[in-house]
Amino acid sequence: MSELGEMFRFAIDLFETGQLAEAESACRKMTLAYPQAAEAMHLAGLVAMKQGNGDIAAERMGRAAIADANNAEIQHDHAQALKAVGKLREAVGAFKRAIRLCPDSPALYCNIANTYRQLDELELAHENYMLALRLAPDVAEIHANLGACQYAMGDIAGAEASCTTALKLRDDIVNALVLMGQIRLDQGRTVSASEPLLRALELQPGHQRALTAYGDALFRLGQFAGALHCLRQVLALDPQDAVARRTLALLYLRTGQGIEAIGALETLLHANPEDAELLLMMGEALSLAGRHSEAVERFGAAIGAGGGDDAVFRLAVELAEEGDAASAQSVLQNAIDRKIAMGDNTALFRTARRLLFAPVPADLAAQNDEVVRDLLDDTLDDDDLDLDLGQSDLIDPITLTRFPPVWRAALRPEGDAQLRAVGHYWERLVSGYDVPHVAARTRPKGGKVRLGVVSANMRDNGIGRWIAGLVRAIDRDRFDITVIRPPLGEDDITARVDAEADLVVPLPLDPLHSARVIAGLDLDVLHYVDPQADAYTMLLASWRLAPLQIAGGGIAATTGLSNIDCHLIAEDWETAGGETRFSEELIRLPGLFVNATRPDEITLSPGDLQRRWRIDQDRNTYLCPQPLDVLTADFDPLIAEILRLDETAELLLIAPERDSWDAAWGRRFAVNYADVAGRMRFVSVRSRADLHSLLCAVDVVLESPAWNDAMLAFDCLGLGVPLVTLPGKGARSRRSHTCYRQISVFDCVAYHSADYVETALTLAMDKRRRSVVSQAIRNRAHVLFGQRSSFDSYMNFLEDRTA
Repeated sequence: MSELGEMFRFAIDLFETGQLAEAESACRKMTLAYPQAAEAMHLAGLVAMKQGNGDIAAERMGRAAIADANNAEIQHDHAQALKAVGKLREAVGAFKRAIRLCPDSPALYCNIANTYRQLDELELAHENYMLALRLAPDVAEIHANLGACQYAMGDIAGAEASCTTALKLRDDIVNALVLMGQIRLDQGRTVSASEPLLRALELQPGHQRALTAYGDALFRLGQFAGALHCLRQVLALDPQDAVARRTLALLYLRTGQGIEAIGALETLLHANPEDAELLLMMGEALSLAGRHSEAVERFGAAIGAGGGDDAVFRLAVELAEEGDAASAQSVLQNAIDRKIAMGDNTALFRTARRLLFAPVPADLAAQNDEVVRDLLDDTLDDDDLDLDLGQSDLIDPITLTRFPPVWRAALRPEGDAQLRAVGHYWERLVSGYDVPHVAARTRPKGGKVRLGVVSANMRDNGIGRWIAGLVRAIDRDRFDITVIRPPLGEDDITARVDAEADLVVPLPLDPLHSARVIAGLDLDVLHYVDPQADAYTMLLASWRLAPLQIAGGGIAATTGLSNIDCHLIAEDWETAGGETRFSEELIRLPGLFVNATRPDEITLSPGDLQRRWRIDQDRNTYLCPQPLDVLTADFDPLIAEILRLDETAELLLIAPERDSWDAAWGRRFAVNYADVAGRMRFVSVRSRADLHSLLCAVDVVLESPAWNDAMLAFDCLGLGVPLVTLPGKGARSRRSHTCYRQISVFDCVAYHSADYVETALTLAMDKRRRSVVSQAIRNRAHVLFGQRSSFDSYMNFLEDRTA
């Protein structure tokens, strides 16, 4: 063997055994001794590449390629070195030289195709992938790379076919699995997208694109904890990953975390200040964070950046929620006028104008405003309903989910008629979507009833606790319970409900996908607890997704939807003739129709409780713990009269989540009752335990005559706290009265407005009487808790109807 041969063999042995520093030294000696030896310079280039010295490797490989222009391997390695340092055009030339020398190598065609793809010359990339496949049709990696090229070219069907072929040949090609998952995500096939993405992450746990796509899939499926974990991993790998950061911002928005969403969006907006979608998202984040004037500015900027209808719509919603109904209506009307002039469809804005009720009317007359009259005029007469949507004009259902809840119509004059009108309008609005229609069928004899329970309020509030009681009361030998949750947040009550259910189905963001998911569950009964409480479940309830669809338990008022067959209530919630107030068949159940648990006793002394809530022991304190949106204008004079007659008294209210409610409600009250407005104070309540301690700290609790909370009476009476209530004719105002009838204590029940004021004053001023009433409530309240008679009848009814 020659001296050069011996030096080369020694150097290559060092290289192959990983002794790179020694190999580098041996190559240096060899190239100094034999500067024209191509093999020596080639090996020196390989060593430099292995050491991460790309520029040096490319330079050495280039010298070797010149020294031996007929060696295909050297030309190929030179191309790879050039590609590694970003010299893609030069790499293409080196690949071409290698192909001329070895035209039958599929790897060369595949590598030059990969380089063309990096240069965004997709047609040339596609041509070379096809040449590679002619030579090696059974190489899975080439099919996977071709799929990525086809995806970039917009040939989605071809890309899916190529990935399918690649995975049939080998099921462990990570890039093909990720691309297959991404294609399915793009097509809205979120559930099926999860399988290949999860497989890719099993093979390569830190794969960035797989983590990003899987996080997106989990987000769309409403599995926010898993999505957050994936997205945080991606951003730990690459803090500048814009796709992951955008999805993370959407996740924060969907879970109501405005401040976190702002943080995720700031970097994106800094890089793309004119991105209309990012401006819209920032507007929503600012709105959630209570920075409403800034939110209005961002929505306006989104309109200027070409945000289109959605930007105009969101600006109108923000203005309306801020109490500026006039500006909101002006924005919508301007959009309608502009679209009419251009000959465009105006359905979105006409819908918004009808459904976007002013949340805090300035006076009672304003409650029956032009928006509601317009809605009634359009919907109560089918011939005049000017909603004519073709398939191409349908409003994006995700946009519809942003509409305010429709239940507030129940607080207005002729509320039942208005709710029916709104329900009718919703059904006409969504009638053109391609969703399954589940036909009536008979349940197999002897089989369990498959019951689905739907609500976006399975959280620590009155409705969430009612649902927890429902699920706990159902006999599992007779029923299978599926809990179905729109993606609107979770807490301890959510976990409790999930633990009791046989199956939990978190819904994705897209209501159309959700409708198909629910229809595929093969349920016998679908119980919408409170469809009027949010637009997402109102949209679902507008479709026929189960043979029997019922409502009840949450919002004690009609849904106005023809696809809701029955509305279930406690027998005493509605007075005689109540059937006329419901579009559904009204089913009256014995008992309370609430399976409640008694609140824990408060161990702090009255003095300690008063100090905790800064209550003056020398004056009477009244509390109205309900949300401000149910404190209607006709309740204001009762509050004012109580404060006028009890001249030193203080009224406590629960601070709302949105400061705008505080300001808007306060403005209305201050304008009309300025003489007593200064004796009202907002307190912050963060948990049910906080609420219970506050209830026990005050003298009297006042309940809005327009609306009874699902669980307020159970909290008050379980603690022996007097709750003053004024029952009306409808179920929404008679729940607390039903509780008092059960325990045969009527000292806190008023029968007209003057009686309401007198009852509240008597309980507050006559300490002895209040003590007697409180003790009577405490002694008899046990009968309210753990009642099952309503739910026994509920189960019998569902079994009969599905048999």
